[in-house]
Order: sequence, then C-alpha cells, then structure tokens
Amino acid sequence: MNDEAKLALLKKIQQYNFAAYDMLLYLDTHADDAKAFAIYKELMAKYKMLLNEYQQAYGPLTIENAASQNEFTWHKAPWPWEKCANA
Repeated sequence: MNDEAKLALLKKIQQYNFAAYDMLLYLDTHADDAKAFAIYKELMAKYKMLLNEYQQAYGPLTIENAASQNEFTWHKAPWPWEKCANA
C-alpha cells in the first residue's frame, strides 16, 4: 500500500472508532435500545476488521496490539515526529 492508501485506511479506522464510541455514549443512557446495540456491534466489527487490515500491512497501531504478533514491533513503526508519520 502507498502512503495515500495508508492514510485513507487510517481515516476509515478513525471514523469507525468515533462512530462506535458515539454509539456507546448513547447506549449509556439507552441501554435497552436493541437497534442501537446492534449498530454498535456492527461498527465495532468493522473497526476491528479495518484495524486488523492496517496492522497486517503496517504493524500495530495501538500499544494494546503490539504484543499480538510473534515479536514486539511497536518500536518499528514511525513515531509521530517522523516525517513519514505525518504525511
């Protein structure tokens, strides 16, 4: 994947994460809303799928996923202050 594809994937991950979190906040006050809960589960499934796709291509995106591979790879990703991380 090129840089544009990487950034597009990151944007999708952020969008699904935001939508899922927003739905979770709604569920805090509407816990019995089955439709909202179904939407939340769909959003989380898509978020996890996109996160997995990103991690397969570029390595862990979150520290929680740094140990999910056979080796610790958190340090191999570009840091936020590195030019390629802020393209």
